[in-house]
Amino acid sequence: MPITTCIFDAYGTLFDVAAAAREAAEEPGREDFAAVWQRLANDWRLKQLQYSWLRAVAGAHTDFWTVTQDGLDWALEAHGLADPELRERLLALYRELSAYPEVPEMLARLKAAGFRAAILSN
Repeated sequence: MPITTCIFDAYGTLFDVAAAAREAAEEPGREDFAAVWQRLANDWRLKQLQYSWLRAVAGAHTDFWTVTQDGLDWALEAHGLADPELRERLLALYRELSAYPEVPEMLARLKAAGFRAAILSN
């Protein structure tokens, strides 16, 4: 049977989950955040996944956006960043995550080769 469709997990595969923190760190006036954004982004993603797994095994499912917010809240607190405006900015940027640079070309090549693509998000 020929392969006709490629299926991708959106977050971390197509969308750069660190993009929100990186983009916020590049904004004027965020020099303190720029010093820690990479560690915070890593902690945020790890806690997002851990909360998702924990809730799954506990049978306490919640939606992806709630897990994303909870993970961010944990990461901000862990880095001593009690800044509601920064939190809202990071969440706004996360709603429209940038794709990894190679993604548009890769998807275009798949389409040109006759493949269909399905993108799964949480």
